[in-house]
Amino acid sequence: MFTDKQSEDEKHRIRLKENFSHAYTTHGPGILQYLLSAGMQTADAQDVLQNSFLALWELRYRIEDTEHLAPLWFTIARHKMLDFFRGSRRTLSLSSELDQVPAPENSIRQMDRPYLRRRITEALRLLPEEMAEAYRLTKISGLSIRETAEILGLSESDVKTKVFRARKKLMEALADLKDFREN
Repeated sequence: MFTDKQSEDEKHRIRLKENFSHAYTTHGPGILQYLLSAGMQTADAQDVLQNSFLALWELRYRIEDTEHLAPLWFTIARHKMLDFFRGSRRTLSLSSELDQVPAPENSIRQMDRPYLRRRITEALRLLPEEMAEAYRLTKISGLSIRETAEILGLSESDVKTKVFRARKKLMEALADLKDFREN
């Protein structure tokens, strides 16, 4: 027979599993897309995704709000990605595998997507790193301004400014693409 304390502990464990499972299915694809957009190859990005989730899971009893795990998980994944690049002494290269990441339907023909993704990735590489990070986290990974600010350690107004300026510079760099539409 369970005591009240054991029953509460069991409910807490079940709630943790549900929240982490929900976070994985909801935010995992966005984090993977973020890692690929930063230049990682698919296998390496999947390793970083898994390792960052394991690191998040190891922190489960120290996290107060397990219903909003995205900012912490993105932060861990970002740090693990940077560690990966530093550890392997690789430079951030364009990932041809980013072309294979499913994208929402829009007016651009299916066959133009790989070219457009390469052009956007190249244009992002020319931006200052913090500006490009803010854009990738909000526009590519779909995080809110608040979550992005938390990850980057900036104010929300700074993030909005960086995203606005990044978008403007991207539009200038991609002006020759008359069918370009931001997601």
